[in-house]
Amino acid sequence: MEDKIITLATLTFEKAQLVKTLLENEGVSCFLEHINLIQGAVSSGVKINIREADFEQAMMVFDAIRESDYNSEPHDVISTQTVKILVPVDFSEYSQKAVDVAFDWVVKQKGEITLFNSYFTPLNTGIPFSDSFVYDVNTDEVSLDMEEESERKMELLQKDLEKRISEKKIKDVNVKAIVRRGVAEHEILAYSEHYKPSVIVMGTRGADKKAVDLIGSVTAEIIESAKVPVLAIPESFEYSGIEKIKRVGYLSVFENADFVAIDKLSNIVNSIDVDIICSHISSLSEVDINKVKLDGLVEHFRNHAINKKLSFKLTENEDFWVGIESFIQTENIDILSFTTYKRNLISRLLNASVAKKMLFHSTTPLLVFHA
Repeated sequence: MEDKIITLATLTFEKAQLVKTLLENEGVSCFLEHINLIQGAVSSGVKINIREADFEQAMMVFDAIRESDYNSEPHDVISTQTVKILVPVDFSEYSQKAVDVAFDWVVKQKGEITLFNSYFTPLNTGIPFSDSFVYDVNTDEVSLDMEEESERKMELLQKDLEKRISEKKIKDVNVKAIVRRGVAEHEILAYSEHYKPSVIVMGTRGADKKAVDLIGSVTAEIIESAKVPVLAIPESFEYSGIEKIKRVGYLSVFENADFVAIDKLSNIVNSIDVDIICSHISSLSEVDINKVKLDGLVEHFRNHAINKKLSFKLTENEDFWVGIESFIQTENIDILSFTTYKRNLISRLLNASVAKKMLFHSTTPLLVFHA
């Protein structure tokens, strides 16, 4: 049988070297890919490749490393809290919009909001040239400057939220702030695994804008890989307060996971005065069979009532994307929700190009669950 090569993880150069050393100490052969051959120390997105046969052993080592990265973080969660919201930020205006949405949300439900910033800098390691070894004395200074800048901005952001809490005399809401160095996708996902938030709230910006380290295509990566619901807030979304969000749409593909997702959705928006409208985008040739399936969904929630007003409809359109837009416009949808699957909707919503299309061109926030 062919021994396939698979990618275990994509990390910064520094962490990739650490993981490689620990894997080899445990007898797991591996090699690194996508290293800057001239300046290896400044590489980001370095892949750690292993044999497929070594996957289970490698994951044991890798999971131990990820756990040690975050097991020292305190959990300042008070007993009255019912929700934890993780908000990755890059201190831009559009990530501030995500902070505002998350803060208003956590105030409604009572709980904890954790602001998270990940910055990438050249690593304080030597840069090899042929047989010589040259150390860049400026690297430590650059890294320290960026760390201090991130911590300074994070402190200001945290104080702003704490000021709102104090001025409005809000109770049972806690604000935390975390700053990490590394590749944004890895750091956000790794911290999420440790922190176990109720939801991740992120901003995203238009495709015509200059890409940044955190907000943009990274949002698509988090949506696809996170194990908790993710709310993506488009830059063009006009936010005027949580009380203005009245209608949440859910796209169904008539899978069993829809039952669980709709129930979770009702719990997540429990403290917000919203209605949930469940729809399936159907081609004209499948309308009859999809009506039967929709009736099954209606019957299920007639017998298993949720704590929100719930309605159902078929949206008939041969073009999937036009159907979604029609559903959003005709039903005045403020947040569009769906569940990712290995097939069906996931194949249309979360491949590389389509995910970016949804994130970059939509003016409607997306709330994504995972089957």
